[in-house]
Amino acid sequence: MKKRSLLFLFLFFTFGVFCSPLCAAETGSETNLVSQTSLLVFQLSVILFAAWLGGICFNKWKLPAVLGEIIAGVIIGPYLLGQIPFIGFENGLFPLQETFPVSVELYSFATIASIILLFLTGLETDIEAFIRFSLAGSVVGILGVVLSFLAGDFLGILLSDHILGTHYGFFHPIPLFLGVISTATSVGISARILSEKKKMNSPEGVTILSAAVIDDVLGIITLTVVLGMAKSGHVEWRQISMITLKAVGIWLIFTVLGLHYAHLISKWLKKIKNRETITIISFALTLLLAGIFEKSGLAMIIGAYIMGLSLSKTDLSFMIQERLEMLQKFFVPIFFCVMGMLINLDKMASPHILMFGLIYIVFAVLSKLIGCGIPALFLNFNFRGALRIGVGMIPRGEVALIIAGIGLSSGLINDEVFSVALIMTFITTLITPPILDKLLDSPKPVLRKEPPVKKELRTIRFAMPNQETAELLLRKVLEVFEGEGFFIHSMARGSRIFNIRKNRSFITFTYTPQEFIFDCLVQDVAFIHTLFYEVIANVEQYMKHLQSLSETDKIGRKIFETENGISDHPSEGHNLLSPLAVETNLKGQTKKEILEEMVDLLTKSGQIQFSKRDAVLRDLWEREATMSTGMQDGIALPHSKTTSVERMMVAVGLSQAGVDFSSLDQKPSKIFILTLIPQLNPQPYLRTISEISRFLISEKNRDDVLNCKTKTELFELITQHI
Repeated sequence: MKKRSLLFLFLFFTFGVFCSPLCAAETGSETNLVSQTSLLVFQLSVILFAAWLGGICFNKWKLPAVLGEIIAGVIIGPYLLGQIPFIGFENGLFPLQETFPVSVELYSFATIASIILLFLTGLETDIEAFIRFSLAGSVVGILGVVLSFLAGDFLGILLSDHILGTHYGFFHPIPLFLGVISTATSVGISARILSEKKKMNSPEGVTILSAAVIDDVLGIITLTVVLGMAKSGHVEWRQISMITLKAVGIWLIFTVLGLHYAHLISKWLKKIKNRETITIISFALTLLLAGIFEKSGLAMIIGAYIMGLSLSKTDLSFMIQERLEMLQKFFVPIFFCVMGMLINLDKMASPHILMFGLIYIVFAVLSKLIGCGIPALFLNFNFRGALRIGVGMIPRGEVALIIAGIGLSSGLINDEVFSVALIMTFITTLITPPILDKLLDSPKPVLRKEPPVKKELRTIRFAMPNQETAELLLRKVLEVFEGEGFFIHSMARGSRIFNIRKNRSFITFTYTPQEFIFDCLVQDVAFIHTLFYEVIANVEQYMKHLQSLSETDKIGRKIFETENGISDHPSEGHNLLSPLAVETNLKGQTKKEILEEMVDLLTKSGQIQFSKRDAVLRDLWEREATMSTGMQDGIALPHSKTTSVERMMVAVGLSQAGVDFSSLDQKPSKIFILTLIPQLNPQPYLRTISEISRFLISEKNRDDVLNCKTKTELFELITQHI
């Protein structure tokens, strides 16, 4: 089915691409502006498809999806497939531009994506951790940034002399940008591994997370200074000092003002009341501040980060992140794909550039290992702990790509340097997960000497019955934490890892549809259990109120009181019901026996694996325990969502004698139509059940069903109406 869907999409897209120039030729009135807009529409469509496929492939290989999106950009970009002409696109779908690899319009989309990324990064920053960070985290973060910057800058000087044949001074834009790019750290990659290994609250885990906060702030400040120096062209110490004071001064003024007046901004936004509008206006403020910083000679992403940082401590933070999720999912793949398009494959294939890139990657790795690992040795960590910290700080991420993109678009760095920077980001992100995962396997201590008062860590797990319940409880758990004054932010965007802090309480909450996992200090264990108990009690109370308000019997009868008519919805009966999953003479005499017999029909027809039979029965019985699916007039519609099936399926059975199925009218049920719905791949099962109900409203139709003598006759009758 999936292959057919992909084939259909491919044929549909191909047909559209080839037909579009024919239609345009007939009108002959397309202006240049319309032509550019039309090209942009095609480009965005192809980028989204390519990024989606690239992300899927890399996820299957258990690698970050962003790497797949970058590779997809390289493949479809102007230096590879994008320049190949075909019907309707004489210069290719992504033609190489004269002054910049991609069009201004396309790069504008990538720029907006970078603003969204840095705004969300600011929203997720724990400002309290920055103000009251641990000693180890601050020292590791600062020295890591300093050494990485110096290594990148000096490497740019040395390599330019010996490999590129051009001498660059320390303050030349290319060495400066190589230094700034090298400072960035993608904490999301390391946070994911730490969470999987239950090490988020370990000494090395807390140190990595604290150092990452320092990296974010110092990286932004360094970029501010470098941009000022690069754009002014001054290299004398007096001018450099003035540029630094101006850049840092503007950054500090806006940051302090933003944090100081954050509550007033939040109060003003709350007057809007509508949550969607609040999110839109918040993003509008972000764009405004980004534009102000660009006009001030600084980067737009710095203004976006400051706006996010300002709102990070308000109670609107989590709500804004949640509602920006769809915007982020649309724009961010475009950003990574466009970054891949900017790689000049011809120049990167040069032996000199390849050597440059390999050395830069080695220095980028060593600078973090040494700059972050060695200071840890003097902060009570042994070699094992220092190595974990150093490796955890290696991966570069979106900030490095954004900085490189700014340098390329402003003409401060060339294609070769950008390609080297992107490959460095790609490789460091690729190699870190398996190495860090292996290092964290060892249970041996990471501290040379345990502190006098050892902070014991505990892991608490709460199993979830199904995904729907897990999603409902997730919202309530986060609401209760916020109500208790905790600050919540997501450590890995796109996943469900939450860093929850208040005073000395440091809790990591990992969400999966199967279980909730809390990593916390031993003194917070009782609080976590109390909080979760309160959440469950609240949900149970809501359910009781719901049951008292809803007249389920009356609603159930209404299903069969609708006038019977011809449905205008297409039938999918042959896809849902197998000829082997029907039975005209069920033997069961109880509800349990009927359900077992119906599930056996699906098992014998090959639609359910025998090993999953019991799990399906358990899900069905759980649904029946909530509310019986015995309707009226001898009809029962048992159904359940289950993880044991991958597609929706139906089984039909008849019992001539009838079985007590706890029906609404207390009459025995004779017609049984069982529906199984995949829990992990939701499908419109209610429409199917309603169509069956419409058909069975008629007494004549019910008689026709009960009078079926053979399975074939029953199959053909039912598939005409579902």
